[in-house]
Amino acid sequence: MSREIIISTVSFHLPSRKETLESNLERAHEYVKEAIKRKSDICCLPEIFTVFGVEDYTNALIESVSRTNSILDGFSKIAAEGKIYLIINIPEKEGDFIYNTAFFLDRNGELVGKYRKTHLAPGEEEKIREGDTYPVFKTDFGSIGIMICMDIHFPEVSRIYGLKNVDILFWPTMSYGPSDDFLLTLLRSKAMDNQYYCVASNYSEIPYLPGKEMGRACVVAPDGNIITDTGYRPGIATIEVDLDEGYEYWASGDYKKKYPRLKECFYKRRKPETYGELVKIN
Repeated sequence: MSREIIISTVSFHLPSRKETLESNLERAHEYVKEAIKRKSDICCLPEIFTVFGVEDYTNALIESVSRTNSILDGFSKIAAEGKIYLIINIPEKEGDFIYNTAFFLDRNGELVGKYRKTHLAPGEEEKIREGDTYPVFKTDFGSIGIMICMDIHFPEVSRIYGLKNVDILFWPTMSYGPSDDFLLTLLRSKAMDNQYYCVASNYSEIPYLPGKEMGRACVVAPDGNIITDTGYRPGIATIEVDLDEGYEYWASGDYKKKYPRLKECFYKRRKPETYGELVKIN
């Protein structure tokens, strides 16, 4: 059996710290159109790209949430024309609260659902409210999950998605530290521990220097290897993967039958009855 798909993820160019919502939207549309040219099945844009790099962040946030529907409509049309799944991470307002939300659009441009960032970075809670659920989104090739930026530091998030049997975990982010090695090691560990693909989207400044946006949009295989990567530059990382490939368990005989792949080995040998400490409130 084989489920071969093409994944694209964006290293979003940040020419300056004086962007506008309109310039960010125009750039985002072009990235998605390029992913379609590459015959991608799914494409992920980085965290809150409508307002990132805009000099007047507060006003940009207000404008972005006031235009959420029209922004999604624009991407919906592109998704329907290109028959591509899209992950669109923008601010969202509901009632009195603003959320950091990743919207998931299907190949017809329809809104399938959304994930709201659950773990906010220090200071982010001044304007953003956290979410509290971990939805899984069904596609014609399998299931996906989404975490956002700070979520990567909490292994419970990626494990929940593993227990929900996702095939790919997407990670739109704006992070550049403590270092790229720090972040990519975390991402690779999520892929290895849970035996699914992990996909990062981020921002890029040229030239890359410590303290600047690093780019490194990439796809990580379940063995922890980075199989495509934009490097420290803007652009799109695109690769074809087989979601059914898996990685074989090294045992033989009856153990091989019981644990044909590392995924079965890891999950069938969990001991949840001993993990009570994890759910105690600090």
